Amino acid sequence: MSKELLLAMQISSLERAKALRALTKPIKGVNVIQWSGSLAEKGSDSDKLTPDIILIDDNPESDDVFTRVKMIKAHFPQATLFFVSDNKDPHQIIKAMKAGASEYLVEPLSEEILNNAIDEVRAKLANSGRLSQGRVYSFISAKGGVGSTVLAVNTAVALAMNKKATVALLDMSFQSGDTSVLLDILPQNTIADISANIHRLDVSFLHGVMSHHSSGIDFLPAPPNPEDSDEIHSEHITNILNLSRKLYDHVILDCASMHVNNCSIESFKQSDKVFVVTDMSMPSIRNTVRLCKMIRKFGISLDKIEIVINRYIKGGALSLAEIEKNFDKPSYWLIPNDFGEIVSSINRGVPLVKLSPGAPFSKNVVEFIKKFQGLLDNQDFRGIKGTFGKSI
Repeated sequence: MSKELLLAMQISSLERAKALRALTKPIKGVNVIQWSGSLAEKGSDSDKLTPDIILIDDNPESDDVFTRVKMIKAHFPQATLFFVSDNKDPHQIIKAMKAGASEYLVEPLSEEILNNAIDEVRAKLANSGRLSQGRVYSFISAKGGVGSTVLAVNTAVALAMNKKATVALLDMSFQSGDTSVLLDILPQNTIADISANIHRLDVSFLHGVMSHHSSGIDFLPAPPNPEDSDEIHSEHITNILNLSRKLYDHVILDCASMHVNNCSIESFKQSDKVFVVTDMSMPSIRNTVRLCKMIRKFGISLDKIEIVINRYIKGGALSLAEIEKNFDKPSYWLIPNDFGEIVSSINRGVPLVKLSPGAPFSKNVVEFIKKFQGLLDNQDFRGIKGTFGKSI
């Protein structure tokens, strides 16, 4: 099931059509087609495509607003109708809405208003099962400093490099979240603002709180003051994730290191995968075992939990086989030790997949994404090849 919306525009003015095209171009997940003449009024028999949204304007040569909108809704009952006009007359607005228009968009129209209106349709279709919902991935480390946040941020940015994919990154490390540092963002709002106004949560409010990053991701930061996290509850996380997965193809959660509470458990329950990030040191390995057991005690299945070993060094003090004896399942992915490049990217506030796409870590993250999306030719591959080119 697709997550792309089909939007049909039937606009009488070439200048207006061009302006609306420009507004829709940056919005991901929307396929825009142009209808000429009065195709919308002629009905579904005149076009094999059934749009999710029909956008029309107030063509002065057509019948009155009420008759025209009602006719289009009769021909395309499942489509959501947007009416755009520079006419602010309340009588016309009322007539259009009574006839079946869901949105009356007054010009000059901004990209934000149009995007919010489109995403309201996206959420509605996801609720009804007519549109697929996004996938959620949680990242949590066995101890501080093993690179879970770096992996979560770079995974989100790499996913967003697909120009059609919509990606949200949520900093779930409420006590000490530093995801914004890696993105070089000074956020105006945080997840605490949503929790304080959870009754207002809808598409426009969520978009308004999120920070948009130049990489294309939408970012929801952790609160700047640790004490603010006391007001964030698991039911808030439920509502935020329920809405987020209706709007985005991918939702990445950067969870607090070795910390499990009601909010993180709710995150894990809603996740398609929970990636436990560790390294090859004994303290990390021990904590990985403890953390996986703790997560499973809260009903998270072993199938959902995957172990990712960061800074993998072949021929280290402990072999991979010795490390994996401690785990309930083989490790899912191995990440090469690219410490110098990563530190440089952190200091610049630019994720490495964007700063240096050719770096070993960057290439590895791209392959990691292919694996959890099921796109690798060899799904047994774990990120690093052995001497003879075989997967380790």
